[in-house]
Amino acid sequence: MMLRLTPEQISAGWDVARPLIVQSLPASLGVDSGAMANILKSLLEEESQLWVYYGTPERVEAGAPLGIVMTVIMHEPVSKVRYLLVYATTGIAPGTVEDYEKGLDTLRSFAEAKKCSQILAYVDNEARLRQLQAVGGVKVSNLVRL
Repeated sequence: MMLRLTPEQISAGWDVARPLIVQSLPASLGVDSGAMANILKSLLEEESQLWVYYGTPERVEAGAPLGIVMTVIMHEPVSKVRYLLVYATTGIAPGTVEDYEKGLDTLRSFAEAKKCSQILAYVDNEARLRQLQAVGGVKVSNLVRL
């Protein structure tokens, strides 16, 4: 089970969410306080989305999340394609393949409702890559920073 947070929930829980987002972003981004202010603004203005995944309703009731996911809908200007980008994701507690599949189903439904043709994620963590491959993810390219 994965729930999308409202701007009010994000604002109230920012002290908890902020370090989780920071730890999930690639170090190459050079995340500083200005970047985090931009991320918060994007979330509060609903330009991006913050999700908490729990796995089961019992974990929701217990307030015991497995992790968070931040997404943003991207509009590729040349081909005019829309896609859902998993901007950041991090685990809080161990989950199962079934937990990840349920979370991915939620993202697929959201992407479809927003007319996105696919879901993409930048991953520079081998363990996260293996988790995504276990639920059907396919590594399609390598990003090169110049």
